[in-house]
Amino acid sequence: MSRILILGATGYIGSNLANSLVRSGQYRVYGVARSPEKAKQLSLCLDPVNDPASYLDVIRNAHIDILVDVAGAGRGSHKFLEHIMQVGHERLNAYKKAGIRGPKLGLIYCSGTWVHGSSERVVSDLDMVGPEASIPPRAMVAWRVGLGKAIRKATDVLDVAIIRPALIYGRELRIWSKFFAPLLEAVTAGSQEELTFPLDSHARPGLIHVDDVSCFQKAIERFSLLAGSGNAVYPVLDFVTSQESMTEVFTAVAASYSFKGSVILSGNGGDLFNEAMSTTFNGFFEPR
Repeated sequence: MSRILILGATGYIGSNLANSLVRSGQYRVYGVARSPEKAKQLSLCLDPVNDPASYLDVIRNAHIDILVDVAGAGRGSHKFLEHIMQVGHERLNAYKKAGIRGPKLGLIYCSGTWVHGSSERVVSDLDMVGPEASIPPRAMVAWRVGLGKAIRKATDVLDVAIIRPALIYGRELRIWSKFFAPLLEAVTAGSQEELTFPLDSHARPGLIHVDDVSCFQKAIERFSLLAGSGNAVYPVLDFVTSQESMTEVFTAVAASYSFKGSVILSGNGGDLFNEAMSTTFNGFFEPR
């Protein structure tokens, strides 16, 4: 039975992934939260940002096989990588001292497709991202490019893989709440006035349901093939299941809420989050 530690286990992706792993009966699952409040939902591990010793001890003492970072900790993920590499070094040194060759500690990092930037051009997870790419990443997530490179350079200590989901929807509003909540409030109030949202009307985001994102489990099941030592497989995967018109998404949501007014997408206004939400991503592959 593999032992998995999820950083961000109470979050949107993390909670769905944890439930999926537990239901399979094949994994011993541990969780880390990013705040004491969230940590109360877990039976183990407290705040890793302010007290990394707590979850590092879990990695050591529970002999964790793979860590999955879905914490969405921003630049704090660089700290997570430093901590994990520290324990990875310790583990390899222990094997060396014992005169045996053992497996590396595994790390799966959750990035996102916004690092590809915005374009109708067909995109692959094999495409280069960052300053060297023809299309720059969205400003809000540009830092992820450097972190991704650092993770891939850590293969002397860790076995690694990077998963990049497209714009996520399903079950809860979460990332969409800023936009859908006012729509629901207008319906509740019986308003028929025009509603304006700060998104680009021409945007065609790549989408994936949160249940499909929890297929992180498949990456865990095949981790040795994807990220094993000496493996020539490129350990970066984009997760996307469709591409839709942002205008049509809001039209459909308004109709499902029985909203009688009109919905206008007025442009992102230079806001970094709204710009990222307005990313056009054509990474959907449909077999023919």
